[in-house]
Amino acid sequence: MSSDRLPVFITGAGRNVGAHIARRLLADGVPVIAHYRTPTDEVDALSTAGAVVIRGSLDDEASIRTVADAVMAHSPRLSGLIHNASRFEPTPNDTRSAAADFADYWAIHMLAPYLLTTLLTPALAPAGDRASDVVMITDIYADDPTPKHDVYCATKAGLQNLALSFAKRLGPGIKVNVIQPGPISFTNWHKPDDQQRILADTLLGRAGNPEAIYQAVRALMDNDYITGAILPVDGGRRLGR
Repeated sequence: MSSDRLPVFITGAGRNVGAHIARRLLADGVPVIAHYRTPTDEVDALSTAGAVVIRGSLDDEASIRTVADAVMAHSPRLSGLIHNASRFEPTPNDTRSAAADFADYWAIHMLAPYLLTTLLTPALAPAGDRASDVVMITDIYADDPTPKHDVYCATKAGLQNLALSFAKRLGPGIKVNVIQPGPISFTNWHKPDDQQRILADTLLGRAGNPEAIYQAVRALMDNDYITGAILPVDGGRRLGR
């Protein structure tokens, strides 16, 4: 079986960017194993389209290991691993709530990618002379943090650092790259004024969409001579005006 026909495992594929990446890979003929935490219509649609769906938490070591075991039970070989699962909210003013959030962010953004990549490395052994892929989705805030989201930013920066370590550790058989999204999808707590301010600081003057992230994923996976790269997909937002 060629590496193109081996599955890609995607975390956080139950909605938004993760679900879109899964749909587009399936449409391109790539088998998908889609992880999700909460049932959604998008999960049902992925299952109907042929994806293998795995429900699980990424909150602690035991839960993460259970997800890894489920992936390996379905497919002992993979062509790719996309770490998309994420949480994004402002840091609470209350320190107790902030501390609880920190533990949650750390588990989702750092512990889960670390353990899943390590545990699934045997499955990512390359087929022939074509390298397998790990893609870590971080954020432009990993390089330029905002105090309002300091906990989120810190753990995304940690994920980015892990990616570079894995690129050194896993080459040449496994490529590891980073995608930094900018303003792709606004959350429901982004007020219209906030959205306009963000877009005013974005060089292309508009929000992106999940397709932009998929195109970046595909570009990194299709190019056999890129590893350890950090690719912003932000419309120029990181540069400001």
